[in-house]
Amino acid sequence: MEQLGYNDTAKYVLYWLLPGKDLDIGLRIVDCDTDTLSMIAVVPKFQYFRMFVNHKDMQFDTGTIDDGVISGSPVLPAVLSPKSVERSFQEPGWQEQSVGQEPRRTRRNLMEQDGQHCSFTADNDSEDSECDEEWVDFDNEVAEDDDDLYEEWVDDKLEDKSRGKSKLEHDSDYDTDLEELQGSDVEEQDSADEVEVVDKQGRKKMKKKVKMRRWRPEEMKVVEFRIGMIFLSVQELRTAIQEYIVQKRVGVHYVKNDLQRVRCKCEDGCPWFLYAAPDSRRSTYVVKKYVGKHTCERNWVLKQFTAKYLATKYLEKFRADDKMSLKNFALLIQQDYNMSASRSKLERARRSALKQINGDELAQYNLLWDFAAEIRRSNPGSTMFVNAKDGLFENCYMSLDACKRGFLSGCRPVIGIDGCHIKNRFGGVMLAAVGVDPNDCIFPVAIAIVEVEDTNTWKWFLNTLKEDLGIDNTRAWTIISDRQKGLINDVNALWPDAQHRFCVRHLYQNFAKQWRGDIFKNKLWQIARETREVDWQQFMDDMKEMDEDAFAYLDAVDPRQWCKAFFEELPKCDLLLNNICEVFNKYILDERALPVVTSLKKIKDQIMIRFFSKRKEARDMCGTICPKIRKKLDKNIDFATNYEAEPAAEHLFKVTGLRGEYEVNIKKMECSCRAWQLTGIPCRHACACLRLERIKPESVVHKCYSIEAYKSAYGHVIMPCSDPKVWPKMYGPAMRPPKFDKQVGRPSKKRRRSPLEEDNGTRMSRHGIIGHCSVCNSTGHNKRKCPELAALVAAQEQAAAEAEAADQAANAAAASEEVEAADAADQAANAANEASAAEGAEAADATDEATCNIDSQPIQIVHDDDEPEPHLPPTKMPVKRKGSSSKKKVLVSLGNRASASIVEFVMSYDISSSSVMDVLQEQALATQQSQTPLPSPLPSSQFIASCRENLPPPRSTTATLGLKRKKPVSKKKENLLPNL
Repeated sequence: MEQLGYNDTAKYVLYWLLPGKDLDIGLRIVDCDTDTLSMIAVVPKFQYFRMFVNHKDMQFDTGTIDDGVISGSPVLPAVLSPKSVERSFQEPGWQEQSVGQEPRRTRRNLMEQDGQHCSFTADNDSEDSECDEEWVDFDNEVAEDDDDLYEEWVDDKLEDKSRGKSKLEHDSDYDTDLEELQGSDVEEQDSADEVEVVDKQGRKKMKKKVKMRRWRPEEMKVVEFRIGMIFLSVQELRTAIQEYIVQKRVGVHYVKNDLQRVRCKCEDGCPWFLYAAPDSRRSTYVVKKYVGKHTCERNWVLKQFTAKYLATKYLEKFRADDKMSLKNFALLIQQDYNMSASRSKLERARRSALKQINGDELAQYNLLWDFAAEIRRSNPGSTMFVNAKDGLFENCYMSLDACKRGFLSGCRPVIGIDGCHIKNRFGGVMLAAVGVDPNDCIFPVAIAIVEVEDTNTWKWFLNTLKEDLGIDNTRAWTIISDRQKGLINDVNALWPDAQHRFCVRHLYQNFAKQWRGDIFKNKLWQIARETREVDWQQFMDDMKEMDEDAFAYLDAVDPRQWCKAFFEELPKCDLLLNNICEVFNKYILDERALPVVTSLKKIKDQIMIRFFSKRKEARDMCGTICPKIRKKLDKNIDFATNYEAEPAAEHLFKVTGLRGEYEVNIKKMECSCRAWQLTGIPCRHACACLRLERIKPESVVHKCYSIEAYKSAYGHVIMPCSDPKVWPKMYGPAMRPPKFDKQVGRPSKKRRRSPLEEDNGTRMSRHGIIGHCSVCNSTGHNKRKCPELAALVAAQEQAAAEAEAADQAANAAAASEEVEAADAADQAANAANEASAAEGAEAADATDEATCNIDSQPIQIVHDDDEPEPHLPPTKMPVKRKGSSSKKKVLVSLGNRASASIVEFVMSYDISSSSVMDVLQEQALATQQSQTPLPSPLPSSQFIASCRENLPPPRSTTATLGLKRKKPVSKKKENLLPNL
């Protein structure tokens, strides 16, 4: 404005028009830094906007001025000619004042001056009137932390300045206390920025403007709501509510949930409440009511804690570690949310996350058309095409241009072919053609995906590979594969002049099914490794002596396919195994479990990274040959110490060693062992000659192992593919995955190992062990399938039955004898008891008579004063003994009687009268010493009846059957009654 001649800011008022709005509703005043930030926010989206100046009492040089636009230039355009001239601009609602009397116009001042005329239209309830807050475009912010800039540069300064200003000059845009707003009654029809607060007495306070703040994704870490919070969509609001429920572990549920309103509340008795509705001015959702206090308890089970939620939260975790186990996944959830999920939910969440990362397996078959076009566009010269039959996927072929050029220019004419299974949902087989680089490492050439591995698919793949590489003469090429019948016929038909080698490991697996043991194994590998025909024939004769059938089996196989002695010398390769394909299958193991397009894309990216790393390695290589070739050469040089070279002519030598004599020609690079001709690396015999001639062995190594050849193989660049969104659209026919039969159980992820393969487990394999039957000691079967087992079991059962019958008869006889003996013993015991009872009755009568005589004359015992009172030993009752005798001895003590002079004691049967008298005397003395009254004696009949009741029951005859009697207790002194 100063460049246009407006030096005094008090003499004009600056306005700007909202883009897309009319003057009556879109004109905004420019008064502070907030308005400037709002103008800046509009620029990225609308590129331009209009500004207006209300100037009064301004003088210019001429009477007429033209409008001008400044585009960042400090020099005025030529069309402008300022002149001091009086020019007034009449506007409704404004009053003319002199320049000196006009105060500084602020937003608050203008609103109070205009009053009800602040609106440019007749509708005073318009939401877009000047009375509303300033317009801020939240979709076009200056930066992510625009709120921080606002608080730093605007709010604090305005609040500090407002302290010294009058009430009229104070800006009305200030924050309302959150606690006061939460406890107030906010009307739903009020605007999102004006809240009418109601106090405790029910009186309405003035409307306070709430600071509007937009919800940001960064706030998902700790979700907190407040009144006036803005959400761009209802989906964003629902996501924030779900995150809040999971973080707080509360039972919040939706009361209303539609496009017009979102109302949530917590469990019964909890005051938590949230209400949000759309705002027509901003086309956003604004929180209008919110009570953030919880009085409920936290829950361990939440409905919102779903598998989809977990997949979204841990998507990047699975992107970094797609092999994360469910156990580790559960630990992460426990650490982050202090909750646990079921195993099925964890599995569904992981499957959903991997589906978002890798893509849908079913939908990616239709993307093959676009992916093939992208490969051909990004890497010109590459070959990729897809074949479909009846709307079903049939096969596809991919070979990058850099791989083809590098293989033909820097690698040897050796191709290994093999197939591996695809481990995704629809299955299939991936065929691969792999070469050997100058460092004896794998070099991928082409890959193909087919439905099954059979003769037709191999025929199609070999024919496509031959045409893609432009091979017309197959005489110089060598094919290495497994020993498969269908593949043998296809190679002979399509590559007729090429040498077809078999993998010796697969040959040995078939050989070991009939001839096991290390002896046969070592002899077979000795035959395969031998490079001279003479030695090969000798080893074959040894095999014939060992087993003629084994010799016939090996002799039926063409030796040109598995013996070094018959290999061609042109390829400079003596490989006996197809390990190059096995290594490549392991190299792409993880990619084989992905959807088809993702799998091909990742394989292509792996090859691209491999080419880049190989180029870096080539720059750091020293010397003239590759590192692995140097190790092989050093090994041959060390073995040369055991050989002596003798010169025969120029470049011709005789070498003598442990196994014979050899001829070496350095100039022709030949040795009679043929190892130098087969590999192109000097053998141990040649190294002995080079040592004699002082020639460096590296100088005579074949050029196919040089670093230059290595750089030529990996010198081509594989270009990356663009994002799938911008792939060229081919609009190919709809294609479905091939038909597949779903197998029972979980799909297998590991390859089934052969029994002959080494396993580093904890148990040794029993494969090949000859077992013997434990019944007949014969081979070929075990105990369960033994033909003699049935007869043996029948004989054993018959013998057991006879033995059991004999035992039962013996037991019955013994039992009858014991019963008879027990009956006889019982009869004798009963007779003895009866006799004892009779004697006891007589003794009782005699005792009664003696007792009567004693009653008339009491017993008096007088002790001398000088003599000490005699010490009586403690009375010991007789011990009950178990012996062979059937008589029972029972001693019954009746205790003291009422009268001190009467002692009555009755002995049971089988006690002599002398013993009874001794006991009676002892009891009489004890009674007199104690001077305790005794109870009255019982009549004789009652006494005898009580004694019989206390007798133990007679022994049962059945209880003694089969039991051993205990030894009788020996009579000891302590078991006898003392004699007085």
